[in-house]
Amino acid sequence: MENLFDYSRKNMLITAHGGYNNGIITFNSMMGFETALKAGAQIIELDVAKSAEGKLYVFHPGTEKKMLGKDCDVRKMTNSEIEGLRNAASGLPIPSLDDVFEAFKGRCYINTDKAYSCFPELVSTIRRHGIEEQIILKGEVKNIEVYDMTEELAPDIPFLAVSYEVDTAMDVCKNRNINYVGSEVVFANEDVPVTSEEYIESMHKNRKVIWVNSLLFNLKRPLVAGHDDNCSMLGDPDNGWGWLADKGYDIIQTDWVSDCINYLKSSGKYYR
Repeated sequence: MENLFDYSRKNMLITAHGGYNNGIITFNSMMGFETALKAGAQIIELDVAKSAEGKLYVFHPGTEKKMLGKDCDVRKMTNSEIEGLRNAASGLPIPSLDDVFEAFKGRCYINTDKAYSCFPELVSTIRRHGIEEQIILKGEVKNIEVYDMTEELAPDIPFLAVSYEVDTAMDVCKNRNINYVGSEVVFANEDVPVTSEEYIESMHKNRKVIWVNSLLFNLKRPLVAGHDDNCSMLGDPDNGWGWLADKGYDIIQTDWVSDCINYLKSSGKYYR
């Protein structure tokens, strides 16, 4: 895979949050990931859960009732029990991480989320498939344990630090053996350090990418100060995705992949 920063210099990179979710095509499904790539995403984001027997599956822990229609915890279930589960709406099975890695090897970047609780198993799976260059690990800048694990087990695999309002990841990583490629920044207000021209220019000068989330979990938890998917789809996309692009951010994670890309292309903000 091409270096993430160099790739982002050609055009903005779009991440499909959990794949592409529409109709009965659901999050964290093989169908959702395939659809995301057809829609134009260059990065798929997925969640990782470990079974009681230690096997890794692509599932967001805590969503069992919503996604499966059952009160259960996949992390406490055997492999055979998990493989017998089906999505309540689509009937799709929970894919194993092995199956997803094999299906998308060499095709896109893959961001693994919810994965540090099973980090040794995750890294082992990545190496078994030989896809180190296309993986994006992610961990909070304030969590020193994340840096320790990354340095010990995955110093070569691209790592994004998650920062809120202020980003100190570059200073933290410069004395560590970590393949720090950039930061995911989260901000509820516009007037904070991670939205400043100085910060963005400094990151690019050091060949680091900046990832932002235009998706919206709920109205009480803004991730980009209101310049989000709702603003873009229901209001003014120039003040949503356009605002993020004009700032100079490199990667947008969205629930509306094709709409986001179509807007960025039509407004001349996609290619650099």
